[in-house]
Amino acid sequence: MDSFVSRISGKFILGLVGIFLIGALPSLFNGVSMNLGSYIAQLTATLPEIIRPWEMSQMIGGFERPLFPRILDPWGYSMTLLLGAFSVAFLVAMALAFFTFLLPRKLIKIVKFILFSLESVPDVLVMILFQTGAIWIHMQTGERLFYVVEYGGHQPYTLPIIALSILPTIFLFRIFILDFEEQADQPYVEMATAKGLKNYLILWKHILRNAIMGMFLHTRFILWVMLSNLLVAELVFGINGLIQFMYTSPTPEIFTLGILLFFVPIFAVLAIGQFIIEKATSQKVVL
Repeated sequence: MDSFVSRISGKFILGLVGIFLIGALPSLFNGVSMNLGSYIAQLTATLPEIIRPWEMSQMIGGFERPLFPRILDPWGYSMTLLLGAFSVAFLVAMALAFFTFLLPRKLIKIVKFILFSLESVPDVLVMILFQTGAIWIHMQTGERLFYVVEYGGHQPYTLPIIALSILPTIFLFRIFILDFEEQADQPYVEMATAKGLKNYLILWKHILRNAIMGMFLHTRFILWVMLSNLLVAELVFGINGLIQFMYTSPTPEIFTLGILLFFVPIFAVLAIGQFIIEKATSQKVVL
């Protein structure tokens, strides 16, 4: 336990330091030249603000307004979309991979090729297609299935979450199949087959569990990729999320705080998952 806490604490501190250094990076450059003095001055000015975030302020219409609690609503909105989309992507990809792996090997190869091809589809195209499709259905039927933009106090959740989860679902789907194939070659699968267990029971009780543990190693990459896609989603769906909040107040202090508000909960989710897997497998997980 002490070893785990020390390892996680070290990563967390390094992450905080990296975000702090990156937040002031624009002040390092003056045109094409570097100004180290300006960078250090900005770091010195940002540090007290980040230590006391409740005292931070934002300029709105020429007036200085307290940053808290105004920033919490867009932060909660963005985190709901991000974690909701990830949960949908993970569960759907796992279910699709489970049933796909029960198909004949030739069909599995075809599915893998299709998934590999779909991964190259731009995320902005996927989101625009979903938004356009929802508008077209509304025009044809008069039924509003989803809110396609934020207006009048109505915040779209379902459509952005679905659109944001499509590409991660494709990626996770393919990775799940690859992990299933790797686990299927393990001796414990041969032993279970020799005992006469059905393929779906072996897949459910043995292969799936081990594949989920292996999938966790890809989680950090997927979440940070989805964070970049969240920027596109907020633009396409007109969402007043945290990224838009940071864009409308482009100061090093607010940028640094915004990245920290994303980093801390994501890091906490990954740390909890790592702790559970290490307890279940008695092995260290390197992320």
